[in-house]
Amino acid sequence: MTDAASGMLTPGTLDLFSKKTRDQILATSLVLFNQRGFGAVTTASIAEHTDVLEGTLWYHFRSKKDMLAAHMELLETVFAQENTQADSSDAAVIIDGIFRSYDVIWDFRYLLRDDFNTLLKAEDAELVKVLAINEFLDGWTEGRMLHAAKHGLLDFETEDPEAVSEIILVLGRYWMDFSHKKYPEAAGSALRYKGISHIFTVLKPYLSDVASQLIESRLKHD
Repeated sequence: MTDAASGMLTPGTLDLFSKKTRDQILATSLVLFNQRGFGAVTTASIAEHTDVLEGTLWYHFRSKKDMLAAHMELLETVFAQENTQADSSDAAVIIDGIFRSYDVIWDFRYLLRDDFNTLLKAEDAELVKVLAINEFLDGWTEGRMLHAAKHGLLDFETEDPEAVSEIILVLGRYWMDFSHKKYPEAAGSALRYKGISHIFTVLKPYLSDVASQLIESRLKHD
């Protein structure tokens, strides 16, 4: 289930999970939540795909909410790791950081895609946290675009940054939900690649020559 060749998760995310049972349950549930949605996946299904007894799953996680909480902690950890050079002015580092961060977001996409207001109770701590993560990532997207513009990789008119960032957010979130429905047989890696390609298509009119070259080179090797 967690085989890197399957394209279900990127190698960087797979490295987060050891061979221990708890980690295997977390990896499997992440894949299933991404594929089917948090609300549609049962603990029995997670146990079956992890090849453990449901009682073993309950030993490690009392509920799906516990898995959700663990996924959010992992996302925060790996996202912070991928953004240690977020303030860099080097063009290659900036572009690489965008690609690497996109990979993380894609691997944890159910957190941004699913409507947790209908899946959790208002008093649930997990709901508060997942909404905060969504708000943070929305702000991060606009911030990365402004940072790239500051260092000459994007050239916006005065009124454009907010509008373009909103289009990117709509595209990114819609693609997470739409991609598997339109291409149900496609590998996750192909859908991930297509999604980031769409994002850069939207940004193309604003990209500097240096940014365009770096992005084209990265896309060829992804």
